[in-house]
Amino acid sequence: MQNEGTMSERRTKRGRPNIVGIEKGIGPLEAQVVRTISQLSVPVSVRGVCDEMARDGYFAYQGVLNCMNRLARKGILEREKQGTAFVYRPLVNLEDLAAEVVSNVLGHMGGQRDRVICRVLDIDPDVGAKEIAELRRKVQDMARGKKNR
Repeated sequence: MQNEGTMSERRTKRGRPNIVGIEKGIGPLEAQVVRTISQLSVPVSVRGVCDEMARDGYFAYQGVLNCMNRLARKGILEREKQGTAFVYRPLVNLEDLAAEVVSNVLGHMGGQRDRVICRVLDIDPDVGAKEIAELRRKVQDMARGKKNR
């Protein structure tokens, strides 16, 4: 049997990474576009996103246009005609998008979900229930804005 590699190494037929995300997935360019839009005042045009992304070295207008249209089809952006061009607004905030992507990826882990979370958090997956309860309390405190104790 041929080695399929890790998830990051697997490729689709077109050679693109096989990324699991919101509904049909979200790729690296889509993530960058969403990050860029979240930093700009909305509504935003494709040109506005391109100009902002050009500061980081990305400037392919057609690629950004296609990406923003895909994001609109996936329900991540809203597209509206304004004059002769379209403008876009995010339908989800960046934190919700990231949480949904992580949740969907973990959903594909089957019985290994807890072990994957432990690995990401750099903790021993065989840690006891008491330690997990303490970690859960700390995470909840952080989510409420309390300082770590």
